Amino acid sequence: MIVLKIIGWVLLGILALIVLALCIKVKITAEYSDDNTNAQLQWLFLKIPLYPKKKKAKKPEEEPEEKSEEEEEEAPAEEKPKGKKESMLHMLYRTHGVDGLLELTRKLCSYLGTFLGGLFKSLVVEELYVDVRCAKQDAAETALYYGEVCSALFPMLGALAAKCKVKKYDINVYPDFLAKFSNAQFFAVFRLYPIYVVGITLALLGRLIFKLLLGMLFKIFLHNKDKSAGKQNINKKEKEDDSNEGSDSGRNPVNNDRESASAG
Repeated sequence: MIVLKIIGWVLLGILALIVLALCIKVKITAEYSDDNTNAQLQWLFLKIPLYPKKKKAKKPEEEPEEKSEEEEEEAPAEEKPKGKKESMLHMLYRTHGVDGLLELTRKLCSYLGTFLGGLFKSLVVEELYVDVRCAKQDAAETALYYGEVCSALFPMLGALAAKCKVKKYDINVYPDFLAKFSNAQFFAVFRLYPIYVVGITLALLGRLIFKLLLGMLFKIFLHNKDKSAGKQNINKKEKEDDSNEGSDSGRNPVNNDRESASAG
């Protein structure tokens, strides 16, 4: 009993540490310009570059050794590939059919929509700075291009501000009739708590697994029920055929005696 209590307290301590670690915020920094583009993730003192990723040093490839004729003869024959296992998609199609797959796809899209909505609600934008210079070869083209950029950029930023909590932001979009090329700069700092992401992900996976298992069990139950009903019908028919054959065999001797008596 003492050993079980110690193991239980150790597991509870590990679980508490995991929950505490998930409650620590993750900071994502993204920067874009013509000269520099990078993104990194920071959790406590750990900094993980997201873009550009560090390239691993490639190891020198070793040249394959040439085998002699005797070694080639002694080499065992290659094993034949085993039969392929049934894929998850084929199993879903077999149990649910086309209509069931379409219904599952529709539910998956709705679940993903709720997942992204919950993710955006848990996202906090600490800093957001956008600087866009609109320039074309002609002044009229520059004015039109400036209107197109404003009509595309500001509604998108308004939707982001409505979904997320934005603390500091500065959006600067302006036309430059003297320049010949456009220019854009972007800097943002996002904050996210992993425990929200884990909770939303587990809820999504739980709903999907429940729907899939429920559908499969329902189909299997109906299939087994149809099989048992078919077997019962076959047994009834066999019993009826046996009873009919027995009644015919019982009547035949009487009929034969009557025919013989009438002939005498």
